[in-house]
Amino acid sequence: MERWIWEIAFGIIVATLFYWERVIAWISAAKRNSAASLGYLFAVFYAFFAVLVVDTTFTVRPLPRFDDLFLVGIALAAYFFCARPAAFLLAIGVAVSAWVLPPSDSFRVASPTDWYRIFSFSVVSVLLIGVITLLKMGAVRKSVFRLGYLFATAYAALATLIAVFSYHSQPLPRFMDIFLVGIAATAYFFAITPAAYLWLLSVFISAWILPPMGSFAIADPADYYRLVSFSVVSALLILITSRLKKGAAKAPSAFAASALRP
Repeated sequence: MERWIWEIAFGIIVATLFYWERVIAWISAAKRNSAASLGYLFAVFYAFFAVLVVDTTFTVRPLPRFDDLFLVGIALAAYFFCARPAAFLLAIGVAVSAWVLPPSDSFRVASPTDWYRIFSFSVVSVLLIGVITLLKMGAVRKSVFRLGYLFATAYAALATLIAVFSYHSQPLPRFMDIFLVGIAATAYFFAITPAAYLWLLSVFISAWILPPMGSFAIADPADYYRLVSFSVVSALLILITSRLKKGAAKAPSAFAASALRP
């Protein structure tokens, strides 16, 4: 796969040399007129970086929750640019996932568990794009702290039952995505503080679910990475939601106009 990546990179460089005037003109026009064009440029470079990281780690040891690398890029693309580059990066993330999951170096995914991983990653990504886009359009919900904490607690309990007992009495693959959905919903419909509360609950519950289940003693170092990766994505989501809510509250008209700009 590494050779394939470098061949694509070499082809892009050669094409840029032949069409350098058009490339420069396109970048200049993008700076003046379109956040989407710069967003696509960001998505391409971020995807190239993420693919290199995934490919390097897979040659040594498969990286658990490697799709979270793309989740971070999708959230940043939706926040700094618009929804279309984020959706483009999502498509790249799905393609890369299908390529690296067994059997590797093909787009044929053999295991139903891996199909679920791709589906879960896609659902969470679409949710992130939708929440960030709605917040940029000024669709801010009233902060109701008590209901937010109640919702977060109830959601954590329900998500724990689903994660543990819905997959042949075994933890779901990428079960932390269920908590990510709840964190996004809490931050959007209620407030940031209950979302952070659900994040902490999710970390403790995930540590309890990960092997050996029923204790907070995590045996596999890869599971520590899972917790760190989940925490980074959750913190990024909460931070972006907080900034978007503050911006929409201060200047809703201007903020909505900038979000709708192509």
